[in-house]
Order: sequence, then C-alpha cells, then structure tokens
Amino acid sequence: MSENLGRRIKIIAVIVGIVGAITGLAAALKYFSEGNLFFACVFLIYAIISIMLMIPLFLAGSAAESLEDENRKLRALSERVASIEKNGRYSSPMDKYSPAARGQRRAQPPVSDTEQTEAMGITTAERKVNPQYSSQELSSSKGTIDIDTDRSLGTMTSVFSNSSDRIDSDTLITDIPKAPSMKKEAESAFYTTSSIDMIKVNRRENSVTRFLAPSSSTIAAGGLHTVAVTEMGKVLASGYGTYGQCNVSSWTSVAAVAAGNHHTVGLLSNGTCVATGYSGYGQCEVGAWRNICAISAGVGHTVGLLENGTCVAAGDNTYGQCNVSDWAGIIAISAGYNYTVGLRADGTIVAVGANTDGQWGGIRWGSICAVASGGLHTLGLKSDGSCVAVGNNANDQCEVSRWQNVKAVAAGNYHSVGLLANGKVVAVGYNGYGQCNVSEWQDVVAIAAGRNHTIGLTRSGKLLSTGDNTYGQCDVKNFSNIKVNKQ
Repeated sequence: MSENLGRRIKIIAVIVGIVGAITGLAAALKYFSEGNLFFACVFLIYAIISIMLMIPLFLAGSAAESLEDENRKLRALSERVASIEKNGRYSSPMDKYSPAARGQRRAQPPVSDTEQTEAMGITTAERKVNPQYSSQELSSSKGTIDIDTDRSLGTMTSVFSNSSDRIDSDTLITDIPKAPSMKKEAESAFYTTSSIDMIKVNRRENSVTRFLAPSSSTIAAGGLHTVAVTEMGKVLASGYGTYGQCNVSSWTSVAAVAAGNHHTVGLLSNGTCVATGYSGYGQCEVGAWRNICAISAGVGHTVGLLENGTCVAAGDNTYGQCNVSDWAGIIAISAGYNYTVGLRADGTIVAVGANTDGQWGGIRWGSICAVASGGLHTLGLKSDGSCVAVGNNANDQCEVSRWQNVKAVAAGNYHSVGLLANGKVVAVGYNGYGQCNVSEWQDVVAIAAGRNHTIGLTRSGKLLSTGDNTYGQCDVKNFSNIKVNKQ
C-alpha cells in the first residue's frame, strides 16, 4: 500500500461529494427556473447521490489510513527485529527462552557472576562501570514522601520476622506494640499487588509489605499460561503446559504466584518458594530461598524479595539481570524480559540487565509506588495515581501519560494495563489478539499481563480474561474462589 493512500481517498471523497453536490444543485435550480421539472429532479437526485457517495468513500479512506498506521508500526517493529537478529540476538523476547529455540544455544547450569563476566569477555573493572550490566541509580529525586533516615529500613521487618506474633496477612491481627497504627491504616487501605496506600504505610513504617498484606499477586499471566491462588492456598492453572509450567495442583499453602515464559513460581506462606516448568537457565532453582515476601518471574529468570529488603535471583544472567545481590531497601520487584527493576522505599528505582530499548536506562522518576516490567518497556505508578513509561513504544505501549487514579499496573509483551481506583481497567499497546479489550471490566481488584493476554481478578474472586487463547490461557471462567487480597 502506497504512503498516504488513505488521506488521498478522503480528499478525493470530499472533492467528489462537494463538486457533485454543487454541480447537481446548480443544474437543478437552472432547470427548475426554466420550468423543466424532470431534469430538475434528475440533477437534484444526482446532488444527493454525490453527498451519499462521499460518506462511504471517506470512511474507506479513514480505514486505509488506520491500516497504513498499523503497517508503519509493524515496519518499525520489523526493523527492530532485524536489528536484533543482525546483532546475533533472538527476534522475540519470549521465543529466546523457549526450549524449542535452544538448538542454537545449549542449556548451561547457572554460573557465578565472575564466570559470567569472563564468558562475556568483560573485565571486573569494566563490569562495574558498564551501565548495561550493572545496577544503576535511576532517580535523582526522593519523591514527596519523607523517610525517617535515623531508622534503618527493615527495623519493623526485623521485629516482625523475629516475633511469633507476626501480623496475619488475612486478619491483620498482631500484639506487637509498634504495629497498632499500621494495623489501623492497613484495614482501610486498598490492597492490590501495587497498592499506593500500602506502599505509603510501608515507607513510613520502614517495613516490608508482606506483614500488612500479601505483597505479591494471587494471579499471574505467563507467556502462554495463567495461574491463580485459591482461598485454600491451592493453585489453578490453564494454558500451555508442555514443559510442566501448569503442574501446580499439588502445591499447598501458597500465598502468591508469578509466571514466566515457560515456568511458574509459587511463594508459600512460610516464606519459601516452589517452582515448576522449563529450567534450562536454572530459573526454577528457588528451593533454597528463605524469608521471601515477594516474587517476580521474567522470561528466563526469577527474582525474590526478602523480608529484610534485599533480593535474590536465579536463571539466565546473560545481561546481568540476576545481579541483584547488592540491592538493599527494596520494597517491590519486577522482572522483565532480560532485565530486573527494583523499587526502593523512597520512591527511587534501581535496575539491572539489558537496556537495548531504553527500558530502564533513561528512567529519572521520583514518587514511584509501583513498577511493572514488560517485554521491552517499563511502567511506573506514581503516588498521585498517574503513570509514566519508558522503553520500546512501537505499539504505543508507553502511551500512559493520560491515565489518572490508577491503583495498579501490569506490563505484557507489547501492551500495558492499568487498574483504576473505581475498579475499571484501561489498556494500551498491541491489540492483535484483543489483549487490550478491557474497557467493559468492572469491580476488578488485581490485574496481570502475559505475552498476549490479560487477566483480571474481581472482588468476588472470579477471573476475567481477554487476548490470545491459542493454548487455553484465557480459559479461566471455571476458576472460582480465587484469593482476593484484603480491600
């Protein structure tokens, strides 16, 4: 299709319509003045037909214009893919980690940071200063929330962790002397994965969210599968399960779940983790983790947040996406394609891993309450309910600046989803599978975005879904009694 064909069709439609109408009316008036009613009626009809023909032609032009716009986006994406392939990378953020694609690259056991550095031909000194492979301070602003700097992060967490009277995540009951004020505010807070109110409480009290409310979601959307935690702590799954990512029926006492491309991770109520699915990069090797309060799964790696605000990671570390061992004071984590983002209590961001599309290197955010990492873009939820985004925008997945009153965010492969305070949901980005068709959703309390599908959890414990259902990843209508974190 030639460039600007749609615009040309619209211009031709307008010209034909207006010229035809004027010519017809002029002729009709001429013959009417001469008393020739037959020809006057003929030209009047001609004028009307000209106007009527203009409308469908104009609409056809508009459709052609939209198609051209989509083609331009696809060309931009194709150019990006060609560039990645030219540099020896894989064409799809998800396909790289598919076992079927591993013929070009044998699975290797997890290696140390030193071994990984040597394998990439980078010296230790270079690694420390190379922004693509080292943790970066991404915000110069502390935001608008004051922190008591005299009390180190984790003081309250330490009290909770060492006490037999931890705050129960369901009842919010505790006998800890310092906790009543937290408990009172927590009871009225809006609990979701990325609760602004919870983060505010968390920051002021220097604690980890787990002890006020579950800090990870009870629903998760992976590459081609969906998982959800029931009220009884069991896990349900649907979708592509060839590599065992849906083998979760035996899990019990699960508090939260995370889904990667072909693997699933569960956070148990005792702070340990379980995982199933493809583990060619070691992304399922989380059995030794302890005191975990939040989890996040990338395409080929898994990240855990400890109660003391530090992090652990397992899986592919080609781009340094697992180099989180030096992080401290973290209150939320999000694992993207081949990078990892952490949120600190002061609203600043840290990140490691690939920055091929500026998915974190250009971040200068402050007052951030939640983050979501997608395929090649990152979303930030600010304390005023607005959103910011950076990274690949080939499908307008970063066009979130107009969103307001947002309570939670989720990022898919090439689309972005926002949960509003009124329970409605908004979405932008690639919609080839209908993954952005969420405008009719109501009473939603949590969201999750997968490769090309979107999941929503309602207040009643039911799941909503839209998008790609090739492998049944959206077949969640029969899921019931899904755990809804306290509202």
